[in-house]
Amino acid sequence: MIRDNNMMQHGDGPKVTTDWRSFLLWMTTAVLTYGLLSGLAIWLMPFGQFAQYSVLVHSLIGGLSFVPVLLLIYLHWRHDRVDASVSVRRIANTATLLTLLCILTGFLVSLQAAFGTWVSPSLRNGHLITGLLLGAALFFHLIPLFLRRRQTAPHAGRRASRQYAAAGLVVMAVLCGIPYLLARSTPEPLEFQAFADDYDWEFGTDRPFWPSRIRISDPPWQKTMNESLRETLDHASLDALETVLESWPEVDGGPISAMSAAVDAIDIDEATRNELQKIIRDAEVNLRDTGAIRPDTLTGSAGCGVSGCHEAIYKEWQPSAHGFSAIDILVLSVQKSLAEARSAAQTRPCAGCHDPVALISGARDGKPIGDDALVTFEGNSCLVCHSTVNNDTEGNGGYELQIPDRYLFEQAESGLAKHLNHYLIRGYPSHHVTTYTRPLYKSSEFCAACHKQTRLPGINTSAGLAQGQNEYDSWREGRWYHEENEELRIECRECHMPLVDSDDPASGDDVDEYRHTSDGKHRSHRMLAGNMYIPIAQNLEGGKEQAEQTIAWLRGELEIPEIENKWETGPVVDIEIVAPNEIQPGELVNLQLHLHNNKAGHNFPAGVLDVLESWVEFTVEDNLGNVLMQLGNEENVSPSLDAPVIYKADWYDRRGLPIESHNLWDAVGESYRRTIAPGEDDVIDVPFRCPAISRPRLSESASEEGPGERRSDVVFSIENEAITELRVTAKLLFRKANPEFLARMYDLDTVIEAPVVELNSATHTIKVVPQ
Repeated sequence: MIRDNNMMQHGDGPKVTTDWRSFLLWMTTAVLTYGLLSGLAIWLMPFGQFAQYSVLVHSLIGGLSFVPVLLLIYLHWRHDRVDASVSVRRIANTATLLTLLCILTGFLVSLQAAFGTWVSPSLRNGHLITGLLLGAALFFHLIPLFLRRRQTAPHAGRRASRQYAAAGLVVMAVLCGIPYLLARSTPEPLEFQAFADDYDWEFGTDRPFWPSRIRISDPPWQKTMNESLRETLDHASLDALETVLESWPEVDGGPISAMSAAVDAIDIDEATRNELQKIIRDAEVNLRDTGAIRPDTLTGSAGCGVSGCHEAIYKEWQPSAHGFSAIDILVLSVQKSLAEARSAAQTRPCAGCHDPVALISGARDGKPIGDDALVTFEGNSCLVCHSTVNNDTEGNGGYELQIPDRYLFEQAESGLAKHLNHYLIRGYPSHHVTTYTRPLYKSSEFCAACHKQTRLPGINTSAGLAQGQNEYDSWREGRWYHEENEELRIECRECHMPLVDSDDPASGDDVDEYRHTSDGKHRSHRMLAGNMYIPIAQNLEGGKEQAEQTIAWLRGELEIPEIENKWETGPVVDIEIVAPNEIQPGELVNLQLHLHNNKAGHNFPAGVLDVLESWVEFTVEDNLGNVLMQLGNEENVSPSLDAPVIYKADWYDRRGLPIESHNLWDAVGESYRRTIAPGEDDVIDVPFRCPAISRPRLSESASEEGPGERRSDVVFSIENEAITELRVTAKLLFRKANPEFLARMYDLDTVIEAPVVELNSATHTIKVVPQ
């Protein structure tokens, strides 16, 4: 209880200052009140620099006041506990307990934010709740005393209470002013920049990234244009304008062209129309000045790993196809060929999915592409995926990025500033969580933006006339979609981002069907699919493990427990040899290979079908170890020439010549395509005859009907009676890039040839029965 006297003697102990004129009381009360108010402000205020500086000041003051507050509590309890009334003692005891709990939880929160990887939500909530309750307890403890003192005390006592209140207000004003001044003196980070003066506007002055369909959410030039239009037009005219804009074909132009056409179409007076057209012309100028992003707004993925927060996820992402998409030698070589054949501006559709940061920062400016130019080296960075706020399923990079508000000191690479940045993210995580976690990311539609290639309107090439990769639509049309029953549906992430054990702050999810908040797992960011080549060829960090896991994935060796009740077990593609158990010399056998797409959620194989290839190697040998027939030998340069079947695509250009260097901009059609739809079978006939003659030969009925369509009668030699059985083996092989493509694009002395991976095999033994 606060006493009336200035100094009091309690027993034989020292004199202690405990009344309204106590400096210790002034400071601790002001600090506790500031802690309560700033905590409320941090909790309720929108994210911004003031809120972040408030977090830092709140934490600093809390740490500095730790000892004085405990000292005041001790002195106050020691000298005033006897004279206080029962009700006052109860309130004081409650306030004391709450103060201790608030200090303890605050200390632990700060400790975890400074040195841990995440802050426990229970601790953070505990600190908030005890702070709110402490504020209520102090209110009921101090305000009645303060009011009673003003009414009953002499003039000196009232003056002391006024000094106490004034000192508290000054201290709180100073403490609140510190984050305000710091926020005012800290410039907002620059997010946008101008396009180069010689930027190539080949596809229109308001479509700088076209034909990639990537877009930036509410860029400054568009925001200014829309605000000016709203100030100029009434509600009816705005509604009419919106109606026209909704029907504007995307291929006819960008947002400025659409707005100009809409202004001409609505019923307004000529003066207003001229004013609107001026606003639109100004928007075109503003677009050139502020329409590109600064690359550092969407890069810095390494910071997510070195912070100690998402280290495991970062290491998974690094050697993944998303991580190396911008530096992939296959992609770079194709883009360079396209730039040389057409222009660097026409590489924009590639960059929208492979190198989006370079694209929207204006680096695809029309200058020649060579070596490492125009590449950000992060590919699909953490922030590219986790800043996507919307997308459609039309493909060709049709997604919308919202430049995120970054935490203070996020661009710092080391030192105190970087430590404070990590402290803020951990101690004040709500913005970080809500900004980078959206329900959109759980859907297969999220993947459709890039994993679907369609016709590219508005570009002077044939690109898209021949269907390229399109995993999304084949998934929608396949066995795992289940339009009428979502509980049976298997989404892209469930296969390609399986759950892995984790102590990452991002572990746990109470929205995902198979998970809960404390499941101790996160979704793997390896994005396992079919690229085991680039991680090894380019010696990427973690590349060996990535390649090993990719191979295991392709073979179907990685099971996924959370979907085991609706997915299949075993290999990705099953193989069965259908053949008789016995054969006589001279007998014609119609052997069949049955291949079943057992696991893939889309067509097998998937991806760039003119570059990759998968085929069946077929071998017959006798019980003495003699190879009597071998088709599709993996050691051959072109196994597809005699393989029973090859899965790939062959495209041709307008002159009928084959597309050999993934020059999709020339492709107008396809001469050959063979894949296996999800859940479907492919049956291949391999007939042969087994007569008893001196040597093997091809019968006169041998013929070739096209790639992967060889039909032959194969004659076997039964040299002596020791040959009693034939062993038939079929292997399904796969490689990411065929050697002919690599030879055309690179010097194979310096580029590793893509390895051949055996995905599955089957054998069948046929007894040779004498006639």
